[in-house]
Amino acid sequence: MKNFKQFFTSLFILALALSINSDVYSQWTLAGLVTNAGTSPSISVVDQNIVWVAGGPTGTPVVSRSTNAGANWTNVPTSQLPLEVYCVWGIDANTCYVGNGGAAGGAGGNAQYYKTTDAGVTWTVVGSTGGSAGFFNGVVFSKTMPSFGVAQSDPPTGAGQSYYLGITTDGGLTWTPTTATGFAGTASAQNSIVVIDNMFYGFGSNTTPPAFIYTSNGGTSWQKSNTGAPGNFTSGVAFSDDKMHGLVSSSTSLPTIARTTNGGVSFTNVTGVAGLTGYSTIKWIEGTNTVYTSSAIGASGVVQKSTNGGLNWTVMSTSSLTGITHMEFRRVGNTVYGFAVTANGAVLKLVETITGVNNISSSVPDGYSLDQNFPNPFNPSTTINFSIPVTGKVNLTVYNSLGKEVATLVNENLAAGSYSSEFTAASDLTSGIYFYTITSGNFSDTKKLMLVK
Repeated sequence: MKNFKQFFTSLFILALALSINSDVYSQWTLAGLVTNAGTSPSISVVDQNIVWVAGGPTGTPVVSRSTNAGANWTNVPTSQLPLEVYCVWGIDANTCYVGNGGAAGGAGGNAQYYKTTDAGVTWTVVGSTGGSAGFFNGVVFSKTMPSFGVAQSDPPTGAGQSYYLGITTDGGLTWTPTTATGFAGTASAQNSIVVIDNMFYGFGSNTTPPAFIYTSNGGTSWQKSNTGAPGNFTSGVAFSDDKMHGLVSSSTSLPTIARTTNGGVSFTNVTGVAGLTGYSTIKWIEGTNTVYTSSAIGASGVVQKSTNGGLNWTVMSTSSLTGITHMEFRRVGNTVYGFAVTANGAVLKLVETITGVNNISSSVPDGYSLDQNFPNPFNPSTTINFSIPVTGKVNLTVYNSLGKEVATLVNENLAAGSYSSEFTAASDLTSGIYFYTITSGNFSDTKKLMLVK
């Protein structure tokens, strides 16, 4: 996505002073500085300790790694990478993928994506687009189905032609090239890739009006949905695990964000925090209704957070740092670890606890309901949605096949509305059938779920 780099050329002054504003939701803190990161760096979070950053100035690749939660950063060897890189996905402390822009400055060409398994000592070409206009915007693995991943590039043979995708179904051991065809447009957007599972994945397009190109049937067919958000290209895309609720932002749409409740078929605009502007990315935390959106500019902070799937937003302080180019998150149990990188290589860090229940909608439902969990079967986490028509005490409990309680997910008073709760199986739970029961007022219902390890 060529105009991303131009968009950031004149932005950002690094301010390292810590600033806490009384209206913020939470606090991002400075986690270090990656040297020579270029103006369009990307970031990947493996776990609470291992983080990768990739970028570099024109013609010079830079890949940096932290193994201690951002306290220290080390640039790994990149002598076998011919160009600066525009995307990164870390697998562990030694293994990651990066992709380039086809030519110096991301001008497009026979773009390539690479893999290292020894922290940069050697790099292997995984795939190449061919043509003269390829640009790898992302290599992304599903967080709920980690064996499935997608590498996505601009159309290698030029505007309006087929987009390039590399697909892996075995955790990156093998990759199969494929295409998404039938869409006009010059390019797709850097780091706008979303991968929920092997059926649902897609990316933002560089068209006016901003659009989302996606498949809901594993690539058998592709759809293009105009999001209705203002701006000239889609920079941020995020979806819930249910594959129905999603959010899209453009390079200039903030504070307006497009929201879908029907899997991307149609969108309506919601309003985020006033004062946030510039290039935006969006990330949805798996198994929850918590979503984070970054921006380039904001008075109190450049990240906003929603706990109800994008309906309402609250600004977060970012330690006086602006100009975020990319952010990523990793959920470990009920803790979320977030890292964001700015256009001058400063890295921000967030650690938050995810509560057991998230409000999906404050609209009063017609009656009580308990939905089937998803995914099902699951390992180790699954989401359970429910609705209550009146305010009251809610208990949601998981039992084994012998009727023994194994987890209490909700045990509190809730206002009328629709909610989502996640069950993460403890390590000592074995594969098998379990049951979850909700009680509220005079209502009670039970459904089965299956844990497969």
